[in-house]
Amino acid sequence: MPIPCPLCQHPFPPGATSCPGCGASLLLEAIPGSTHPVCAAHPTLRSLATCERCGAFACARCLRPGPQGETLCARCQQLEPDMPVPWDLRGELGTLRAFWKTLVQVLIQPNSFAQARAEGRARDSLLFVLLCSLPACFMMGLIYLVIFGAMPSLAMAFAPPDQPPKDTSELGMMPWLGAGLFVAFTFLGPLVSVAMTVVGAGLDHLVLRASGATRSFQVTLRAHSLSQAPWALGVVPFLGTQIAPFWALVARVFAYRGLHRTTWGPAIAGALLVPLTTCCMCGGGYLALILFAFRHS
Repeated sequence: MPIPCPLCQHPFPPGATSCPGCGASLLLEAIPGSTHPVCAAHPTLRSLATCERCGAFACARCLRPGPQGETLCARCQQLEPDMPVPWDLRGELGTLRAFWKTLVQVLIQPNSFAQARAEGRARDSLLFVLLCSLPACFMMGLIYLVIFGAMPSLAMAFAPPDQPPKDTSELGMMPWLGAGLFVAFTFLGPLVSVAMTVVGAGLDHLVLRASGATRSFQVTLRAHSLSQAPWALGVVPFLGTQIAPFWALVARVFAYRGLHRTTWGPAIAGALLVPLTTCCMCGGGYLALILFAFRHS
């Protein structure tokens, strides 16, 4: 964030050594006996601000901009983890190879988020979600296509010989219904997943901010998107879609903790509070309907 010049009060960004307003040098010599604090790294220079991470006094030579626009000292900026995940290296690895290496890293080494780069473009994050959801959506659509396509033959095969199905027109529509569901799941399902990711990340971000996290929504969206790698397991019929949601939640806790550089408490709250609240609301709604039906039956 901008810092006021000690001479003219014109704001200057961290990293500047001269004031953009009055042009004076910001490398001010410390005056012995003065009440002004001195730089922790350069005791002969006057401190102009404190590091928002460690609280140390810093002169203009030491001040640096942080990844979220915060004011850091040079030491804290050097300590900021900035290791790209394979998905960030698509230009070097190729999209498919980068996608596969990211899947493996998230699934097997979720603690790698602690050293991962926090920033990333929103479109890159959402493209990763799109690719993760394709296997599950395709497999679900294929299952419906097979089930509905086989219904007419199964109905004819299991019908009693003296009682053939009365309405064959409805059975004849089943393959078309299966084809429609296949198209809907395969092409619309991934887009719905992307939309749900944006909404889910937005709700999680509110919880994270309330829990003390200070980083931007873009960081939350990146963490939420990368944590959806387990949904690629949906390529395994039935079993994959049962495991993926729980695996993704565990990965999301690690992602929020690592990319937001926060503790376990806010990370767990950010990843689990919204899903648990949704489950309780849906479960409570179903329970209320059941009780209402019993009372009026």
